[in-house]
Amino acid sequence: MPARWIIDEARRAFLTTIGPEGNPHTVPVCFALRAGDVVIAIDHKPKSGRRLQRLRNIEDNPAVALTVDRWDEDWTRLGWVMVQGVATVEAPGRPPEELLARYSQYSHRPPSGEVIVVRPRRALWWSSTCPHDPTSHPPSG
Repeated sequence: MPARWIIDEARRAFLTTIGPEGNPHTVPVCFALRAGDVVIAIDHKPKSGRRLQRLRNIEDNPAVALTVDRWDEDWTRLGWVMVQGVATVEAPGRPPEELLARYSQYSHRPPSGEVIVVRPRRALWWSSTCPHDPTSHPPSG
């Protein structure tokens, strides 16, 4: 995928789902790549106790977008990637190894909740180091 370096450098992304009334619902997430898919853990950070809105939204409408950006005060180093895809929710179990390897914070307390899996359908990206209009690319493994 063009601009893969933006994804590889990023420590967080923003997951957007569609709520029951058609409104976007965006939350920051930890993520990793697994065989061409994006995996997102539901971890132990404080939650409300009821099923998370993002999970309910995916059950009702699996269309999602995951946005990763590269921000820098030097605006010649900006970039972003938006992956549009279809999400599924895997039952709680052993967290994906890719997430454990990517985030050392999980070594002391691995996530034990559900895992969101995003199957990319389309990727849009832009980088100030490679200026052009955002281009759509089919995902590559």
